[in-house]
Amino acid sequence: MSEMIVWSDLPGDLLDHIANGLFSKVELLRFRSICKTCRSAVATNKSFLDHLKRNRRRLLSPYSTGKTCSLSPAAFYRVVLSSYPDKGWLIKIQDVYVSSQKQLLSPLSRFSIKSSGQTLDLLDFTVTEMHQSYDVEYLYNSTRTSFNFARVVLLEDLVFVVDYYKKIWWCNSNESDNQWARVMDEEVKLFSDIVFHKGYMYALDLKGAVWWISLSEFEIFQYGPSTPLDYYDIDTCKDKRFVEYCGDLCIVHRFCRKFRLKRVDIDITVGFKVYKMDEELVEYVEVKSLGDKAFVMATDSCFTVLAREYYGCLENSIYFTDEEERNNVKVFKLGDGSITKMVDSSFQSCFQMLIPPLV
Repeated sequence: MSEMIVWSDLPGDLLDHIANGLFSKVELLRFRSICKTCRSAVATNKSFLDHLKRNRRRLLSPYSTGKTCSLSPAAFYRVVLSSYPDKGWLIKIQDVYVSSQKQLLSPLSRFSIKSSGQTLDLLDFTVTEMHQSYDVEYLYNSTRTSFNFARVVLLEDLVFVVDYYKKIWWCNSNESDNQWARVMDEEVKLFSDIVFHKGYMYALDLKGAVWWISLSEFEIFQYGPSTPLDYYDIDTCKDKRFVEYCGDLCIVHRFCRKFRLKRVDIDITVGFKVYKMDEELVEYVEVKSLGDKAFVMATDSCFTVLAREYYGCLENSIYFTDEEERNNVKVFKLGDGSITKMVDSSFQSCFQMLIPPLV
């Protein structure tokens, strides 16, 4: 049996490498608390470039009508009681502009949540970063305003976005004179999502076909077949998104139907379908069950969670919001196709993971 190596005996260069790969300041603080060697190796005055690049706001070239814009990162955290780490809550936080404070956001949108003012004591709670998301903002009347891009992806210094008009743009955040450039094919110009997965940048067009974006030439090539388009006549596929699930890159179709609310027709989600590539058949097949997992479909990011690790989280389900009701979280159950709304107080337990004790 090989001899066990304790943390305090690890070389300083390796500790620096580990710290550089951590997501957030909270992770760095937790790392420093392991032992005296880690505390001295990961000194507070040290700069870890990879960590800083992922988490800092950065100015971007003017977009659209010449508006100066900036990249705004946010992070999803799993918060658990240190005395009971089996289950926890999902929170979303971003840095307050020109401040060291943190702003609590609604997990499925970027709307600010008015906190009770209670601080999070890291002696009582354990905080782990689960996922990171980004937004692009501009200054309007001294207020930072979102462009409401469909997706924003940061890859080192490169920023890729899918804008409101379903167009893909990119710029180099490290070059202030680098203008936004369009990524498109001669025949296919509109896309619904982009993602960086296993070392490659992928795009999803409006018909559900996956494309590969060359990071050297910034050209785009079709990577695989389209997902099935067997929709019901009464419903429309309003949106398509990438979600990483058990190592695979899945495609989620959102079905909507128009409803009249206060004399205005709005699109309301009535269901979802999940597809993944069958390597043998070389075609997309429907995923009937997510097992013990759940999808979180936020407005700025989509990811998978293990349901049993969160209070009230339903397995084999999709948590989402509708554009017209972003303060009303809903959950879609793949098993029976039903949808539960958070405003229905009789079903609050399945949304408990989104209501931490510090709110």
